[in-house]
Amino acid sequence: MPVRQLNITTVVIALIISLGLMLGGQYLYEKYYVKESVKEKIASVVKVDEVRIAKQEQPPTVYIRTSQIDDLQTVYQKVEKIVRQELGTDYQVVFLDRRTPKLTEIYENSQFAIQEAIATGSFQKMHRSVQNLAEANHVDYRVTVDSFNIYLQLRDGQGYLYEVIQRSPQLADNEKNYGQGGGGI
Repeated sequence: MPVRQLNITTVVIALIISLGLMLGGQYLYEKYYVKESVKEKIASVVKVDEVRIAKQEQPPTVYIRTSQIDDLQTVYQKVEKIVRQELGTDYQVVFLDRRTPKLTEIYENSQFAIQEAIATGSFQKMHRSVQNLAEANHVDYRVTVDSFNIYLQLRDGQGYLYEVIQRSPQLADNEKNYGQGGGGI
């Protein structure tokens, strides 16, 4: 029985078609299964206007635009858990807000108290400082703390600001990656 010789052109075309199908399948799987699944799960936690997954950034980031968050700490913890389970521990979560110059200035001025609290543990003093800044500028505020982050929300008639400030990046990353100390989220 004679052995047929394969035409090199046929082999190359078959490889290109196979590669195209695999890459196309991967793209469709990622876009319609993984990304849509993440978006749906996040939408079950908070009303979202937009969810954008930027895996090409360093670190990869999930951007979420929402207009109303009553409790940033609770929402952030739930969303971060979804992102870790669905996309991995490398991703960070960023809530996009609608900052005004006034809110930005209050946030920048509060950084002294926030960073001091991270360094010294004086969170009550930080809370009073943020409260004084917000009240002096007639801005609604909420500041909460957990083992990993400080959660700051500011709102005035024109906009809102959401900031999640890591307390100790090395400790927080280790605890999140290995599940120590943060299992109750």
